[in-house]
Amino acid sequence: MNFKQLEAFYWLSKLHSFQRVADHIGLTQPAVSARISGLEDSFGVPLIDRNEALFTLTEQGQEVAEFAETFLNLSEQLATRMKHGQKRRLSIGMVGMVTTTWGRTLRRKIQTERPGELVDFVSGGNVELNPQIRSGALDLAFVTGEAGLPQVANSFSVHYSVGWVARPDVVGNITRPLTPDEIREFPLVLYPRGSPLYRPVAELIEETRRRPNARHTGNSLGMICDMVRAGYGVSAVPLVALERELATGLLVEVPATVKLAPMDVRCVHINKARRVQAEAILALARTAAIEWCAAHPRYMTFSDG
Repeated sequence: MNFKQLEAFYWLSKLHSFQRVADHIGLTQPAVSARISGLEDSFGVPLIDRNEALFTLTEQGQEVAEFAETFLNLSEQLATRMKHGQKRRLSIGMVGMVTTTWGRTLRRKIQTERPGELVDFVSGGNVELNPQIRSGALDLAFVTGEAGLPQVANSFSVHYSVGWVARPDVVGNITRPLTPDEIREFPLVLYPRGSPLYRPVAELIEETRRRPNARHTGNSLGMICDMVRAGYGVSAVPLVALERELATGLLVEVPATVKLAPMDVRCVHINKARRVQAEAILALARTAAIEWCAAHPRYMTFSDG
C-alpha cells in the first residue's frame, strides 16, 4: 500500500469512474486501474463490488475510503504547514473542555504577548486529534489522559470534576444521592463510543441491561450540553461546562452515591522542530490554566508536573 494508491482510490470513491479519476489526477485509465488493483492485492480483499451494475464499494472498500480521506486531509495539512514553515505560525490542538475554558484565556494571552504569532486552534475529541498529532500537523496538543499518549515532560494537568446534570423538570425534587440504578431510570444523554466518558458512564449505569427510559446520544460535549439544556435528559458532564446554568438554577447537579472520576487534560505533544516557539506557547498555556482554575475552583484543579 502506498499514498498514490490511496489517492487514486479516494477519488474513485468520489467520482465512481476510472476514466474520470484518470482525468482528474493526470494519469491514464490503465494506470489508475493498476493502482486500485495493487491496493486490493495489498489488503487481500476486493474493494469494489464488480458484480453490481452501478459503481459500488464493498464493506471493506467503504472503510478504506474513509481512511484514504483522512490520509489525504493530513497530507494537505502537512503540505500547507511546510509552505508556511518559515512563517511564525503554529497549530494548537485541544479537546472541547479546553476550548471553552482556559483555551479562551490562552488565545487572549497569545494575542497580547505574542502579537506577531499566527496561531491556529484545532478543537476536537481525542479521536479527531490523535491522527493530527501523529502526523505532525499540530505543534502542541492538549487532550484527555484516555488518549493513551504520555504527558510532555515538565508540563501540567488540569482535572475537571464530572457529575450528573439535568433540568429540574426532568429529575424533580431530589433530596438524597441517587444510586446508579436510580439514575438509569431517567432519560439519559450519552456519549459516542469514541468519547473518553463513554465507557465509565456505560459501565456505571450498566447499559447492557434493559433500558427503562429514553437514550439519546450527542456527538460532542457542546451538543450534549445543548441537549441537557433543552431537557432531553440527564447526562454526566465536566461540570464547568455548565457552571453558569448550575449557578442560576436552570440546571441542577444530580447527587450520586457513586462518583465519576474527574477528566484529566494534559499536554501530550510538542513539535520538536519548533520547540522554542512551542515551549513559549506552553508557558502561556500553563499561566492560562492556573488563572482559570483559580477563578473556577469548584469544578477544576490545576496540577503541576
